[in-house]
Amino acid sequence: MGLYIDLVDFELDLDSMTVLGHNAVMVAERISYSLNDLSNEVARLLKDRGLMGIQQDQRVSAAPDKRTIRYYTTLGLLDRPEIEGRQAKYNLRHVMQLVAIKSLQSVALPLSEIQSLLYGLTNEELDHVIDGVAESVRVKQRIFKKETFRPTRLREITIEPGLRLIAEEGWQSELEDSLLYDRLKAALEVLISAGPEGGSDDDRNEERV
Repeated sequence: MGLYIDLVDFELDLDSMTVLGHNAVMVAERISYSLNDLSNEVARLLKDRGLMGIQQDQRVSAAPDKRTIRYYTTLGLLDRPEIEGRQAKYNLRHVMQLVAIKSLQSVALPLSEIQSLLYGLTNEELDHVIDGVAESVRVKQRIFKKETFRPTRLREITIEPGLRLIAEEGWQSELEDSLLYDRLKAALEVLISAGPEGGSDDDRNEERV
């Protein structure tokens, strides 16, 4: 049994990567971005990964604008776009490169180090870099939430002018009442014995010698 291909019913369009066959259609179009679309897509992905607005250096923008994208291209951080007519066209690799650059900038890496780290990486490897930074950021955020300090509120009671009793709000003594009173009494006696200039009478006599 031989193989027969009807050229009328089977067409290969290399430009759009569209294959038409008997009762079947397979489309594998390449995604293309304008400069403005590229900036918006990178901003969307940074937001989805939790990497938007966490830059430690306030001079670094959260998402790349048109000028920044052109600057990265000049530095060699970003592959040069394809030119169609007079329009620059960007693809998925440019998106991955920019998200990876901004991810590493969010943890305060300089562009020179970022260029060395990302040079020659595949799209899959770029995605691993982005995931690694995003996970690191999530861990730090969880730790920070656990370490958030609660303010201590104090209650103050004036016993007489110049004498105040201060306790933390919600304080409850673990001592028996009699023992607590004994300690308060002992503390008061120490204050009285210290006199108006501080220190005991014996201490002040020693200072005069």
